[in-house]
Amino acid sequence: MAEPLLAGETIDMVAAMLRVIGDPTRIRLMEVLNQGGRVTGGGLAARLGISQQAVSKQLGVLHQAGIVSRRRAGAWVHYELIDWTGWWLVEQISAALSAGDASR
Repeated sequence: MAEPLLAGETIDMVAAMLRVIGDPTRIRLMEVLNQGGRVTGGGLAARLGISQQAVSKQLGVLHQAGIVSRRRAGAWVHYELIDWTGWWLVEQISAALSAGDASR
């Protein structure tokens, strides 16, 4: 029997990352942060057209995963993409899916 190509711990980390980025709102948040740099929660809510509560919840997941940082500046909290691994995966999957559509 052949040995697995990836260690169990690596598979667990990949699965955890895919769970974090597997939400449409979190993908949109990463997209906006990738394009815009540092943005407030209110700015993200306005940009995506969703409630600030929904944005805060999803930013909390991204922050917990180490994908975004948050910095308080007075009354405002600014968020910034600090780990581009998740966004890179989204771009790769998107490109592969787009290429598959073009070949049909």
